[in-house]
Amino acid sequence: MSIDGRWELVLSSPIGEQKGELTIKTTDSGFTGSMIQDGMTLEITDGRVDGDKLAWSVAVTSPMKLTLKSTATVSGDTMTGKAKPGIMPGMPFTGTRVG
Repeated sequence: MSIDGRWELVLSSPIGEQKGELTIKTTDSGFTGSMIQDGMTLEITDGRVDGDKLAWSVAVTSPMKLTLKSTATVSGDTMTGKAKPGIMPGMPFTGTRVG
């Protein structure tokens, strides 16, 4: 299963739906890429793939400094997952491959 490409994400947060974009490029050891959220481009670190399961982190610097850790399950051109910002509870998100 290929996870490469551009994904539009919709995150359900306490302040409402947040839209973003995830770009994924698989490597021999996992994946790299970036996430665009609120006009900021965040580089993916520690991108891991296990079958249809993904996990990655991004370092957020604004409005506060924290590590956003995400997990997701991919099925074809859709993705469902959870993003956990620092010590706060996880927030669900969905994604659709757009390129």
